[in-house]
Order: sequence, then C-alpha cells, then structure tokens
Amino acid sequence: MKKLITIGLCLAAAAVAQTKISGTGKCGQPEKQESIEVGDRPGHMLAIVKQPCTWTAPLEMAGLKAKSYAASIMSDMSGQKATDRGYVVVTMENGDKAYVRINQGTSMMTKDGKQMSGEGTWSYTGGTGKLKGLAGKGTYKSKPVADGVEDMIEGEYSLPASK
Repeated sequence: MKKLITIGLCLAAAAVAQTKISGTGKCGQPEKQESIEVGDRPGHMLAIVKQPCTWTAPLEMAGLKAKSYAASIMSDMSGQKATDRGYVVVTMENGDKAYVRINQGTSMMTKDGKQMSGEGTWSYTGGTGKLKGLAGKGTYKSKPVADGVEDMIEGEYSLPASK
C-alpha cells in the first residue's frame, strides 16, 4: 500500500501543470492569397492564405507577452462554407516563437468571399527559447471588424519542468 501511495505522489509531482491563456488579435489584408476552382461543382474552391496579425490583447506564456503572429491557412470552400486547417507562428516580444497547428476550423463567407465568422481548435507543436517543449491546446473564434478579422483565442499550455 505504501508503495502505491509513493508511486502516486511521484506521478503527481512529475505531472506538468496546465496554465490557462487567452488573447485577442487582429489580422489585416493577406500577405499572399491563392485559390483554384476544383471543377466538380459550382463554387467549390481550394484556397491558401498567409496573413500577418498583431495582438490587441496579447496572450502571455512563461512571463513573455506575444507581439505578433502569422497564419498560413488552407481552406476547402464550397459556397459560403469552408473547412480550414493550417499553421500559426507566434512571435513573442523577446523573439522566442510558439508553433501552432489549426487542427480543424470552419468559416462562413459572404457572397463576395469576405469572412463573416470562424471557429475551431488548435494545438501547440513546439517553441523556441523559453518556449522549447511547449504543449497545449485550445479554441479560437474569428469575426470581421472594420479593416480585417479579429481572432479570440482561449486555451492552456504547459512547459517541461526545469531541470
């Protein structure tokens, strides 16, 4: 019995605590954007976009504030709906980076192709500097604003315990 308690305490001490995060960012016009018509039905397109963004309410991790992020998103669009996947590179104020994968997202577009709303899930795939070994996941919601799109991010992260 003592062995089981000791093992349980060791495992609990080794577990890495998750820290909650949230932030809001704004993306303007895409840096690059391409789309092709699939041809199987009207309005079915594949698109890729790279978009630079800045934090209006930066998220904070390991004592670092986020400065900017760049999103590279692939969309499978049919009519006004799209399924999105992609990657985001978050740059912190000190230059460290956090790498994010958009696991699955959906977007709704206007008839002229502008985003009306979006939401989905993401996960960290790593980081540099103080963010090396970064893990975590969360959700995002996007909505249009006057001159771009606003992203609201929520989630949690963990870093390996210091040696």
